[in-house]
Amino acid sequence: MKFSSHTYNARTESVADKPSFRHAWKYSKFCLVPVQEFYEPKYINGKPHWYTIKRKDDQPFTVAGIYDDAVINGNKVRSFSMLTINSDHHPFMKQFHAPKDEKRSIIVIPEQYRKDWLTADHEHAHEYFFQMPDEFVTFPRDEQKQNVLF
Repeated sequence: MKFSSHTYNARTESVADKPSFRHAWKYSKFCLVPVQEFYEPKYINGKPHWYTIKRKDDQPFTVAGIYDDAVINGNKVRSFSMLTINSDHHPFMKQFHAPKDEKRSIIVIPEQYRKDWLTADHEHAHEYFFQMPDEFVTFPRDEQKQNVLF
């Protein structure tokens, strides 16, 4: 339980080696996480400001994830983590996170690849490590009703 706040995202570069993720990776326990929007910090004048990111058409989408089961206090618990990739050079995602931190992005699995992702094995999973598509917009969280493209 003490690791739970550090395991909601799994870096693709180290997912096979990290104790929290390697079992799920080895056995190709891939899942899709349905998402309407997500949030990332954008630093302005040295301070983080949280931004909403969602599709321009406001439709839900799916994110690549891994899942596993554990027994905690005698109860079976299923958990998942979203996979992330480097986005230091991505035109849209590079604007988020602290200026000197590595830029990371979730992996959106397009509808036509969902079944392929769910049935892939870990040796071929990299074929689905897609960069964030161009269909996303962002705006400050306190401006939820506005769709301002940055």
